[in-house]
Amino acid sequence: MKQNPFSIYDFLGYLIPGSTLIYISLIIEKLGNKTEFKLSEVFTSISDYKFQEILFFIIISYALGHILSFLSSITIEKYGNWKYGYPSKYILGYVKKSFWVVKNEPEDYNESIEIYEKSENRKKRRTKNIGRIFLTILLFPFVIIDFVFGQKLHFKNFYQKGLDPYLTKVIKEKVVLLINSLGLSTENNISENDLKKYDFHRIVTHYSFENCKEHQFRMVNYVAIYGFLRNLVLIFIITSWYYFILSLNTLNIENKIDLKIILINLGIMFLSYISFMAYMKFYRRYTLEGLMLILVDKEIRSNCG
Repeated sequence: MKQNPFSIYDFLGYLIPGSTLIYISLIIEKLGNKTEFKLSEVFTSISDYKFQEILFFIIISYALGHILSFLSSITIEKYGNWKYGYPSKYILGYVKKSFWVVKNEPEDYNESIEIYEKSENRKKRRTKNIGRIFLTILLFPFVIIDFVFGQKLHFKNFYQKGLDPYLTKVIKEKVVLLINSLGLSTENNISENDLKKYDFHRIVTHYSFENCKEHQFRMVNYVAIYGFLRNLVLIFIITSWYYFILSLNTLNIENKIDLKIILINLGIMFLSYISFMAYMKFYRRYTLEGLMLILVDKEIRSNCG
């Protein structure tokens, strides 16, 4: 496995998402151009491909998967972190107040409130909000479903939930002990009240990965799974826009509203939200794995004397 140039992430994170987008685009194109559609037609049309064509398909899928991975990291992952906060924060009870960057609420955890109260940072705050408006428009089919089910119907409770008070308290204590034991604090030792300001999860993850070899495979699997699901969210959003555009071409003022087209659009939008819920679930599991590993690590306390 160590000598294998391809990892599980290459398949789940790049190859499968790229090929999935190609297949779904073929299916949606046939749905938009035909009144009757059989799924077997898509696979029949490519069943006679030669070796060179299959190899070309794999290369295109892999390259497309890399593009999807990058785009989903700056759209879906950004949206999730801006809307709900980082898992390492809300797991420990630090709930994000707003999707927008507002006054007296630092956007970056390592920035103090005083920085955002300065007038020269108003432009920076405004620029970030404009970027979030653009992202909302880009992800609009998904954002609607997230607003209805995630916010109004509280489906977010399935993936954005903290731990019980006891676990929250002891994990915070262990994180503080770890950071102070590593001598990373430039001034005095940090306290539990300081954790919200810092991106401590990077330290926790690297420490857990380096010192808990038997758990490395599980952590790598979590990264591959949530990376695949993050790409899947973006794929369904792209598909939703694509089918919506194809649907507009079939509209006619004299024709009645086609309920089938509306249901397919809603179905694709809902699939994007289900994928997002699954992505957030495994993103949370990956984060919690690192936190729990340092919690049961006896060496952290002994290193602190």
